Amino acid sequence: MTTVRVLVDAVGQYNSGDIVTDAPDGLVDIAKNEIRNAATGQLLAEIVDGNGALDGSPSERELQLQPELEQSKAREAELLEQIDILQSDGELKELKASAKELKIPGYTKMSIEELKQAISAAGGAADGN
Repeated sequence: MTTVRVLVDAVGQYNSGDIVTDAPDGLVDIAKNEIRNAATGQLLAEIVDGNGALDGSPSERELQLQPELEQSKAREAELLEQIDILQSDGELKELKASAKELKIPGYTKMSIEELKQAISAAGGAADGN
């Protein structure tokens, strides 16, 4: 089922602005071959997708939703960053608990990597368990 938008008046039984769903083969051929008016050079018809948008270009609805999509993507990035922070905070707490048990001096001011190295050097499990 091909949908075609007629761009000029009197293309077969159709007029300018008509959107023909399940277009006849002749109209589809006119659109596919980009047949133009001999006098004006104007394109007679064009293939459209199911939403009435031109192939390859965003529909009006897609354009309306684009800002929402961008906001959603930005929010997702923020939330993923927060998740990473929370996960690293949890890992840091576990490592500090292990360092405390192993009585590693200065463990409260160490980074995750420093804690892993110190715990490993002290003979503990560097995964915090």
